Amino acid sequence: MERKSSWYLFAGISFLLPAIVIYLNSGNFLGFADAAEFALVTKIAGIAHAPGFPSYVTAGWLWCKSLSLFRVNHVNALVIFSILCTALSTFLLYHIFRNLICHIYKRAQTITVEIISCFSACSFFTGITVWHWSSNVEVYAFHILAFALLLYGLLIFNIEKSKKAIYIAAAGAGIGLANHHLTMILFLPFTLLLFTNSLNNSPVKGKAKNKINFDYPAFLTFVKSTFVITFLFYGWMFLRASAELPFRFGSPDSISRLIYHLSGGAWIKNTQQSVDGIIALRFPYFMKITFEQLFLFLPLIVLGIVELLKSRITKFIYITIGYYLLVLLYQLRIDQTSDTDAYMLPAFFLLTLAIPFGAMRIFSWNKNLIYIIPALTVLQIYINFPKTDKRTWNVSETLMNELNRSAPNGSVVLIADWTTVIQYYYFRIAENFRPDLIVLNYDLKFTHYKMLPVLYPELYKEIQPEYDHFIELLGIAHPQEIYNTGCSLDNSELLQAYINTVNRIKKYANDHKAHFMSDPKAFVFLSQYEVMTPNSVVSGSLVSSTPTGLGEEFLKLDYQWLSSPLLLKEPAATDKLVDLEAALDFNKNYFNSTGNKKNADLAEASFQRIKSLQRKMKRNMPFVYRPK
Repeated sequence: MERKSSWYLFAGISFLLPAIVIYLNSGNFLGFADAAEFALVTKIAGIAHAPGFPSYVTAGWLWCKSLSLFRVNHVNALVIFSILCTALSTFLLYHIFRNLICHIYKRAQTITVEIISCFSACSFFTGITVWHWSSNVEVYAFHILAFALLLYGLLIFNIEKSKKAIYIAAAGAGIGLANHHLTMILFLPFTLLLFTNSLNNSPVKGKAKNKINFDYPAFLTFVKSTFVITFLFYGWMFLRASAELPFRFGSPDSISRLIYHLSGGAWIKNTQQSVDGIIALRFPYFMKITFEQLFLFLPLIVLGIVELLKSRITKFIYITIGYYLLVLLYQLRIDQTSDTDAYMLPAFFLLTLAIPFGAMRIFSWNKNLIYIIPALTVLQIYINFPKTDKRTWNVSETLMNELNRSAPNGSVVLIADWTTVIQYYYFRIAENFRPDLIVLNYDLKFTHYKMLPVLYPELYKEIQPEYDHFIELLGIAHPQEIYNTGCSLDNSELLQAYINTVNRIKKYANDHKAHFMSDPKAFVFLSQYEVMTPNSVVSGSLVSSTPTGLGEEFLKLDYQWLSSPLLLKEPAATDKLVDLEAALDFNKNYFNSTGNKKNADLAEASFQRIKSLQRKMKRNMPFVYRPK
């Protein structure tokens, strides 16, 4: 490994290849589910949904502040941040492979080590699941970087017994625990194997054969350093929770609420309840995404496992296969749709560890076969590039344009669709989009009861008695719901307080000669209590209590992302398609009743298009469409 020039070349490739290739088909848009939330909390250094992800929020905030000096748009800065996280993870993976091969195959030639290490590492980003999340505004690419730091540190420690490597590993573990902590917690038991003589592949005889040399001092240093880093991030989140922010999800500003937030908040119920048939529905999906991720490199992984057995490094097999199966079993049993494939990213990262060993086995058959590895990498990039193309994935642009052309000035809008309402909050707070509107989640307080008074002080002043009474009763019945999403109207007094508040909001709209509007799901709910009435009219994707004369463009459904191949693999998009289906159904019925055949036919054509897409998505992801 004395040739520095080869190191510069292949280290550069391992970083620049993923950075350039992923950037080429990325888009400057926010997608479904939590993308807008993470864009918003990194903009204001706020509180994200449980468990809070303070390491990502902090890193994203600092990164975007830095790029804002160069006038880089906040969303684009976060997309670049995710891309760089994946590129750095690939770079670290290259170093992991390089050190492993040199340690285990001591006579390997420099060029052999470099080619196999570099392109085995690059195989990771070329898989569909990794590539998809590598240009998203989400926590997952950052989380993989934390895993890469942890694994790199522990493996270097195994080889060199360096104390510095322990601190690198602790940094990765601490950042991961302060980010997507569940997948990091599931991996921590496997780290114990890396504090033993894991990489000792020499034959051992006699009593010493079964002896485990566990390095307790190094392990204690790792644990203490990890705890300090994790504590600092969550401590920052605890302090930040007491600030008056325009958006916050939860309020971990007391010990009890912090524990609730760290334990998963309202989402935790998905991991505790048993759902009949969920495993059978989810298993084919997870097998499919595993195959699509590994794809052309699957034979090398199999050969790598054989090579690990041959080299007597069985602990690597326990770590890679064991962790994959543990995360898989966890995911199979929970009733989750959004981001469900992203939970597998750390497991895919670890499975990649077998690839260089498979490559070395092939190389032992014929030295010229080494060039299969870069060829497979290039071929997999070529095949997966169009399947991960986000340049037309203009979800945020489409939804905000639709809201803009459906809602007249000053409208009061109640929205049930999570993606639309959270995207509006991002664009309003971060980019001053349509500040004339009053957009509320249909539970009124959205993710924190103080958001309405902070964002809409004039409205709050006029509805304060009704709103405060509703929040008081909700806090008594369901204490955590006033700080999070959810509104369980499960007693008559609470339900009446909610209806009184909504009616008062409607009166506010009428008094200010503004339109009172809702999306279809909220309309159905509100019409049960006669807040919205059958004589309401359509206004694009919304329903209005009074005519607006707007929204005919909606009937064409000219959304680029509806034609994207990404749609059929995006569980989080299914709720939006249901919302579009309902809106088009409302439009179809409304224009039929008013005798406007042209618009009724347009609505019918778009309605059938959505139904066709839903059928395709159901075949791909049946667990999303299971009977509730």
